[in-house]
Amino acid sequence: MKLFKTLIVAVCACALLTGTALAAEKTCCEKAKAAGKDCSHPCCVAAHKDGKSCEKCNPNKEDLKAAKKAEKAK
Repeated sequence: MKLFKTLIVAVCACALLTGTALAAEKTCCEKAKAAGKDCSHPCCVAAHKDGKSCEKCNPNKEDLKAAKKAEKAK
């Protein structure tokens, strides 16, 4: 019975982690790039002019990663 409870807890934990990973929302810059445009948020525009990533909208620098990936694909 103890093994069964442990297995149930492990399955539930995996389901929660998988659900949050799959439900990750795209940033404003990623959404704009998917639409074939540049992000129009003033904070992002100012950061992109300096060659940086907006810390507010892209805390993990997703926009720079996507830009580098697009350059490599060319």
